[in-house]
Amino acid sequence: MEPPTEPSRRPSTAPGPQQQQQDGAASIESAADPSLIWLPELVQLYAGSLHPNEVACVLRLVSKATAAQLRGPQHRTIRLSMPVPHHAFVQRWGGVGALRSLTLNQRQQLFSLTACSGSIANLEALVARDMAACDFDEWEFKIAAGAGQLEVCRWLRQQGCPWDYWALDAAAGNGQQAVCEWLLASGCPWCDWAAGEAARGGHVALMDWLLGTGQDLDVGTLLAGVADGCDLPTLQRLLSTHFTQQLREFSDEWTLAAAAGSPRTDWRAKVEWLEGLGFPQSAYACANAVRQPDWRGRLQWLQQRGYPLDRDVAESAASVGAVDALLYLLESGVALDQQVVNNALQCAAEGGHLDLLQALHAHGYNIAEAANAAAEHGGLPVVVWLVEKLGAANVLSASVLSSAAESGGVELIAWLVQTLGAAKVLSAKVFSSAAKSGSMELMAWLHARGCPWNRFVFRTTAAQGCEEQLEWLAARGCPMGEDGEPYMRAVRNGDLATLRCLQRLGCSLGPKSERQAIA
Repeated sequence: MEPPTEPSRRPSTAPGPQQQQQDGAASIESAADPSLIWLPELVQLYAGSLHPNEVACVLRLVSKATAAQLRGPQHRTIRLSMPVPHHAFVQRWGGVGALRSLTLNQRQQLFSLTACSGSIANLEALVARDMAACDFDEWEFKIAAGAGQLEVCRWLRQQGCPWDYWALDAAAGNGQQAVCEWLLASGCPWCDWAAGEAARGGHVALMDWLLGTGQDLDVGTLLAGVADGCDLPTLQRLLSTHFTQQLREFSDEWTLAAAAGSPRTDWRAKVEWLEGLGFPQSAYACANAVRQPDWRGRLQWLQQRGYPLDRDVAESAASVGAVDALLYLLESGVALDQQVVNNALQCAAEGGHLDLLQALHAHGYNIAEAANAAAEHGGLPVVVWLVEKLGAANVLSASVLSSAAESGGVELIAWLVQTLGAAKVLSAKVFSSAAKSGSMELMAWLHARGCPWNRFVFRTTAAQGCEEQLEWLAARGCPMGEDGEPYMRAVRNGDLATLRCLQRLGCSLGPKSERQAIA
């Protein structure tokens, strides 16, 4: 046996007088600035436990060190559809002129997203600042109902916000049973397809509750919703409980098609069971299946069972941007009519899918129309490729120029000026289209290069409802017109903020008849 070893002797770690003085000074400094004791690993732990908006609005502002540590997009992005700390929200949106840079559409989006977040305090801050300077409408109510924000729904009703059956539709589709119960108890209009929307979302208990109300039903939507969003036992239960006697009447192709496109793993079993009941086969089954990520396996399985591929399948693929599926259908010999081709071009242009454009071109389809869709989204690479392939004269029409300006992208307009020359691109119509985009950067770029403007530019800007842009145009001498049309555009939008801005800028009310209409 080895003799026991003597414990190792370590040097003394007791601080000496000088070290004690340094530690004391550090303690005083830490007490004066608590951020010095925020260790990076603790900050990371806090960030993981806090709501993302609290990280962006609070934690990052503790010190320069935390701001440097939490510098990723996930730490700096404020999601308005989620609760935003009230102090930060008021600081950004509650001040005088805080909304001047927003268009009417953006102001309405701000309100809708805030309603979705569930913060009544933040909604009240917007109302106090005249926010969108427009009345609440059914859209805001639908957004709140779909998000399950019951207290916001109550608050909106107290403010006189209208509602319609779309509120119940949104709440049912998102499984918000408490909101559905309150809506119906409070007299909200009934929606015939609400139970079907609940089923499509997989909310079986809510579907059963809505069925139990005894209200009228859209049976087709209900069956398709269950076939799509529920499992096979639920589908079997519904048919055996409610539709035993009327099965032949409701055995349409849409129910089986919904099963073929179901995101659930038992979609094959549902298709086979419905086939056994006599539900008819159709190409709509493939049209639904092609929307799913595993579309290839689904189409092959359905084709083996005799389901056809046709233009509807291609149109469905185009509508969801399924480029690979469209290429597969083209290679399978599916003929496309012009409507489907246009949808496919839209899909390719919006997503920058040159491979799809090349395939359509190789199959003899006219792809020049893709230029408009690409220009609308600022898709410079697609426009450049089309010009190289088809020639500028066949691609760059006046509508493409307007679409490019409406996208708000400086890069695309600059390329067009370089390619065609300023004389062919820079016009009052292009400036007016740029005003529709709401892009101050593009408007300033056009003005700096001498792009002409006229009263229609000012009128268009008034319709967009951005005070900052109106003031910018007025300060640089853009004609306002004498017909009062800018006021009329704001009146049609119910946009009080823009009406006040036009008045401040001295815009003419126009003839007496126009002034009376505005009044």
